Order: sequence, then C-alpha cells, then structure tokens
Amino acid sequence: MKMITLYFLDIFSLSWRLFARTISAKYRKSFLGYFWMFAPAIFITGGVTLASRAGILNPGETVLPYPLFVFFGTLLWLVFAESLDVGHRAFEGARSFLVRVRFPHEAIILAQFYEVLITTAIRLALTMLLLLFFHHINATALWLVPLCFIGSLFLGLGLGMLLMPFTILFEDLRNTVKLILSYGLFITPAMYLPEGDGLFATIIRWNPVTPLMHAARESAGGVPLSSPGSLMVVLGIAFIITVIGFTLVRTVAPVIIERMLMGGR
Repeated sequence: MKMITLYFLDIFSLSWRLFARTISAKYRKSFLGYFWMFAPAIFITGGVTLASRAGILNPGETVLPYPLFVFFGTLLWLVFAESLDVGHRAFEGARSFLVRVRFPHEAIILAQFYEVLITTAIRLALTMLLLLFFHHINATALWLVPLCFIGSLFLGLGLGMLLMPFTILFEDLRNTVKLILSYGLFITPAMYLPEGDGLFATIIRWNPVTPLMHAARESAGGVPLSSPGSLMVVLGIAFIITVIGFTLVRTVAPVIIERMLMGGR
C-alpha cells in the first residue's frame, strides 16, 4: 500500500513539474498570453452575431441572448476539442526524452491535462461573469454550467486517449481527427438549433457534445432541461471512457515507445 501511494505521489509530483515548465514557456513567448484562450470564441461569436443580424444565419429561438448563446457553445466545443488532443500532444511533446528516460508515463498525460483543466476553469469563470453582466445567474446555473464544462473536458479526454495509440502510429488518422476538430463546430448546435428530421439535423442531435451545450444554455437561461436523460448518459459515458482510456494508455505505452525508438510513427 505504501509503495502504491509513493508511486502515485511520484506521478503527481513529476506531472506538476512538467506542467509548470511547459505553461511558463508557452505564455512567456506570447505577448497577449491568456487572451488566446478566448480569442477563437470571441471572433467566432462576433462574426456569427453579425451574420445573424444581417439575416444570413437564422439561429431560431434561443434561451439566451444570441451572442451568449454562441459563446457558450463555442467554448464548450473548444474545451472538448483541446482535451481530445491531450493524449496525442503528451506523447508527441515528450518524444525527445520518452525513449531515453524511464518514468511513469501517466505523468506526461497529467501534465497536459493540468493545462487543459486550468484553461477550462478560466474560460468557465469568464462565461459566468458574462452571464452575470449581460443576463443573470440562477441557482441551477451555478452548478449545472460547470458540470457541463467538466463533462465536455472528460468526454474529450476519454475519446482522445482511446484514439491516441492509433493517431501516434498512423498519420492519416491523426490528420483525419484534426480535420474533424477544425470543422466539427459546424455539426454542433453552437451557432444554431437543428430543425426538422433531415440528415444534418440528425447528425447534430447525435453529436455527443450537443446535450452538454443544451443543458448549459438552458440552465443559464433559467428554463427546465429539455433532455436531462441525454445529459446523464453523456456524463456517464465521459467518466467510463476516461477510465478505460487511462487503462489503455498505460497498457500500450511500451509498444508506442518501442515504435518511437525504432523511428516509426
């Protein structure tokens, strides 16, 4: 028991040192620093709002003022997309020393996870402040909006770790995932609500991030949840695949490192 405790303490200590070094170097080189956490959501919200007011885009009836509606959806997608890339970035970023130094491989994933977790917390804080200033915050939103952000974080993390062994080894799959993440925002209800029963509306409804977006907006808008069952299912899936993903990464890490050592993907 003592050895297991020491093992996990070593993992958390090493992962925190890796995180502190990475985050310091990353934002020291950027003049605008933490602004880039919000820049994509701000620019997308501004552009889509202008398109809506010009009549180019018809979002339908929304429970929040339209700019807040888009901002919520965009940030939740960014949290999902960035957390999905955690596993791949962890192993690619550690490629230079991963094949030469023996250490717990979970540490590099946790180091990347800390960065996404802090980024998510800052984005959530800004979202709640904007909600307070431009709308209002009710008791339900105080716990349900953070829960949706956490659900998006772990949903992406779990899926990313399930995919990581394959994206590391197969470049085509990695490029496919990047393509989906780049344009996947358009198959979510981030900017509009799906209408009808067509193929496109069905894809949006079945997107795993959709229940999180709906629940976050509805709770922020003070209306009853339209699909609480779907929200619970997605949160449960997020937890399960995160556990499975960590187990998978721990199991296949030696194989991945061996391929790196041989000069393969």
